[in-house]
Amino acid sequence: MFKSQDDQVTILGVCVDEPEKVGRTEGLNFCAVRSGRRAIDMLRMLSFDLVLVGMRIPDLGTWDFVRRLRTGWAWQKWALVGGAITEQQEITARMFGPLKIYDTVPTSDELLALADALRQKAALAVLHQNYNRNFRLPNASEGSSSVAL
Repeated sequence: MFKSQDDQVTILGVCVDEPEKVGRTEGLNFCAVRSGRRAIDMLRMLSFDLVLVGMRIPDLGTWDFVRRLRTGWAWQKWALVGGAITEQQEITARMFGPLKIYDTVPTSDELLALADALRQKAALAVLHQNYNRNFRLPNASEGSSSVAL
């Protein structure tokens, strides 16, 4: 079942600080957890539009957590958040199919815009009975980039 366009955007932040409230903030429900095991418990209980994954998860390695996320909740959209991400870390992250890789925690406005794009794409897919999981998200530097969902 799809969430209504008017519902709150629910985001799980795993070892990620709460986003700065810039621009639109109403309708954003950010849930922060500080361990991978707690995040897995939350994923079992609640539905999230997006999971933001930090690079320093204390009880599980970042890639172990992402592997569990992709295995248990293959449909779950996620993004990586980290300051100095090395080229090898970016390559590893892209193997797991993130929506985006952020250098810093995205603002509330950026998260709401991303969720709006995801919901519009899902609604169009249902209307057109097109369940292809590839689509293009706008990218500031290139105009757009292909991202697998």
